[in-house]
Amino acid sequence: MQDNTVCVSIGEKTFATIDSVLKQVDFAEIRLDLSSIDGEEIRRLFSCGKPLIATCREGAYGKNQRLERLTAAICAGAAFVDVETEADDDFRATVVALAKQHGCRVIISFHDFEGTPSVAKLEATVEQCRAQGADIVKLVTTACTTADSSKVLSLYSRFPNLSLIAFAMGCKGLITRVACLYLGAPYTYVAISDDRTVASGQISLVRMKNIMDNLNNNCVI
Repeated sequence: MQDNTVCVSIGEKTFATIDSVLKQVDFAEIRLDLSSIDGEEIRRLFSCGKPLIATCREGAYGKNQRLERLTAAICAGAAFVDVETEADDDFRATVVALAKQHGCRVIISFHDFEGTPSVAKLEATVEQCRAQGADIVKLVTTACTTADSSKVLSLYSRFPNLSLIAFAMGCKGLITRVACLYLGAPYTYVAISDDRTVASGQISLVRMKNIMDNLNNNCVI
């Protein structure tokens, strides 16, 4: 398994704990909205030389603070920045433009924490993300049924030439976090351990590696 096929989502609060996790992984997303680190600490982390995703969801910080945190990460060397498709147009456009200037790839993301929309709605959302400047489209729903998982995974055949990460949260969406890699996703998201997840249904790094190793070792070509 290639190291860059799994991205560890880090939701730790302090510089020391984030840095500790980074020393154990090759590719990670730092959830700046869940951390209490300052601008200088952000710059130190994102200049470490590893491919890192800068993410700062709405909630803990206001619009200007979020922009400051993402700007610090991008300017320090973030490989990717994740911005929501639902974000304020000016905010999103500013982040996208800054990322393009610094060679930072843009992930435009959509999350549905209640369920999974129709396939038509999912397709429209993918197109919206593309139009907003996405280098990678990330589409995450919540699977209430196995049919929801099927709807999400069907997007890979509908957008075969797109850099797409589509999976579903929740127990019924668990399989999609693995299957997405075999359908075209550049990578999938995992937690550093079972007790440090940042999303429902997230699989730990060790468990994901075991699953993929077992699948790959038993694959008959």
